[in-house]
Amino acid sequence: MTKADEFRILGRRKGNEEPIRFEYQGVAFDQECFHVVAGLNAVDTREFTERTFKALHAAGQVCARMGAYKPRTSPYSFQGYGKQCLPYVFEAAGKYGIRVISMEVTRDEHLDEIREALRATGDATGVMLQIGTRNTQNFELLKIVGRQKDFPVLLKRGFGITLSESLNAAEYLASEGNRKVIFGLRGVKTNMGEPHRNFLDFAHVPVVKRLTRMPVCIDPSHAIGLRTRGSEGILDIMHATAQGIIAGANMVLVDFHPAPDQALVDGPQALSLDELPLLLEDVQIVREAYEKRLARLEPQLARGSAQAS
Repeated sequence: MTKADEFRILGRRKGNEEPIRFEYQGVAFDQECFHVVAGLNAVDTREFTERTFKALHAAGQVCARMGAYKPRTSPYSFQGYGKQCLPYVFEAAGKYGIRVISMEVTRDEHLDEIREALRATGDATGVMLQIGTRNTQNFELLKIVGRQKDFPVLLKRGFGITLSESLNAAEYLASEGNRKVIFGLRGVKTNMGEPHRNFLDFAHVPVVKRLTRMPVCIDPSHAIGLRTRGSEGILDIMHATAQGIIAGANMVLVDFHPAPDQALVDGPQALSLDELPLLLEDVQIVREAYEKRLARLEPQLARGSAQAS
């Protein structure tokens, strides 16, 4: 059974209970915050990049996802434009007021390329380094990313390992010095999740928040993998998003694309930009419901605290 004391730095235990809080690019992250991080799974054209940032800006969003480096199962699949797309991504982000971009890295050279592109564009935005599910136990990469303090890190749960093993991967980052870590849930790999892409694990949101001091992110796009709708007309991805938020998720990572049928990576799971206002409205409804659940418990928790003292 997973216990908090397994995780010496990030674990929540007596004498080490204060949740991790940090600010990056003027955006605060902790176990009480809430952010939507929407955008392109993989950067393709300048036009699509700019259209995505423009839509996010119009919707009042300051965080985005943009994949420059894409590890893929097949060697023949598109694996991202890499460093050549970074300048126009960062320039466009600055133009539209996007402060933080979540971007996956797979080796140490990627950190240098990101730093160089940020400098070249006048530090127009910030980057949250993303460790994808395939690299959750790439221990050398974890050490390298953990040693740098420039960028916060979003670590996704490994799709074929236990929760404890994935939390220990986060501990690798912290043990090397970087404690600005967000833990991401993105579904686990099993055919029991069919027809969805992965088996939804968002019931672990409160578990991770109880065991550790990290903020928790959910990735409904990779959990569901399809733009299918329920019988009432609501997208499965929106249902999954609601499940994670009502459980207390602090961040939502979701795929959007101006033309999903033209996306070079994971087009079937990308929502269209026309659906962004609908998702954000739905997200707000569920987040308010979560906050009402907390408020209902406050008198009971206050009485319990008074009795304990």
